[in-house]
Amino acid sequence: MFSRNVIEIEKDNKGRIGIAIGGGAPICPCLYIVQIFENTPAKKNGLIGLGDEIVSINGGSVRGFEKSEVASLIKETQGPIKISLNRLQFDSESASLTIDILLKKFKHRFVASIDDDTADALGLSRAILCNDVLAKLKEQLEANQKFYRNLIKKSEEMAKYYHIISDTQNCIGSVFSELSIKEVTGEEVNLKKDFTGLSDIHKHLSTGHHLFSNKLESLVKALKCHAEAAIPDVHQTLTKYLDAKYEYLAYCLRVKELEDEEAEYGMIQEHLPRMQTGNYEYRAMLRHREQSRENFLEKRKTVAVKIELLDERHVRELALQLKNLINEMKDMHVKSRDEISKIL
Repeated sequence: MFSRNVIEIEKDNKGRIGIAIGGGAPICPCLYIVQIFENTPAKKNGLIGLGDEIVSINGGSVRGFEKSEVASLIKETQGPIKISLNRLQFDSESASLTIDILLKKFKHRFVASIDDDTADALGLSRAILCNDVLAKLKEQLEANQKFYRNLIKKSEEMAKYYHIISDTQNCIGSVFSELSIKEVTGEEVNLKKDFTGLSDIHKHLSTGHHLFSNKLESLVKALKCHAEAAIPDVHQTLTKYLDAKYEYLAYCLRVKELEDEEAEYGMIQEHLPRMQTGNYEYRAMLRHREQSRENFLEKRKTVAVKIELLDERHVRELALQLKNLINEMKDMHVKSRDEISKIL
């Protein structure tokens, strides 16, 4: 459960190393790290963990000391501080979540899913949940996916109809071609020329509509890639982020409960049994909370990057493809008009 290490840390210009200490006499037989402040020597050192027990300072045992005495000893000692620690050891990866933490995760997930009025009626606070911009994007992603699926459906239908139009025009062109050969005699030169012209126009229209339907199919592939791959990937990453967030909040709540329990016993001048045996549960919760926080921040960074890339693709690539498709349609109709004008 514990392993001992000696760590040397340089103090800052105010004589501090950047830790908060818990436990100590007269309520707990050991002293331990309850907080490591950002941008401090202890944080930059990276070798001190929450929940680690402080055994000695510069070779002198601190067992039986009050936490204020240890804090003063660190501040008053000149030069680097050598801290002997009993490291808190546990396998966080293989350890499964307790029923208590799972229930707290469910509570946070439930509170996040209800509106403010319902939360107020139930006496539940949503402040830390409802201010999360990334969490609100989940509904927007689902709406975007629905939009793209509708766009895919319409584009597939349009491609299908343009293929039908192309085949029909090709058949009409073939009919006019046969008429110019079989039904028109040699003396009816102008009529033969008209049939041949009509045949060429319809075959030209058939080719133009066929090429445009192929452009539509290319657009459908791009839309499907966005709707069925890119958006679900971001959605899954966002779901993992929210799960990490609720887990972090669950550990925050559990740590707060343990601290409130300690405060209540302190008010009545009673000592908790867990305090008298080293307060391992609280120290383990501190470590779990810290690790879940790191996981939460990592997931938040990942989902933020993916959402940015998705938005960039939505604005730049897909919008450009739709613009090009509109221009292709315009060019197709202009060329068709010009071809028809030749025979009129």
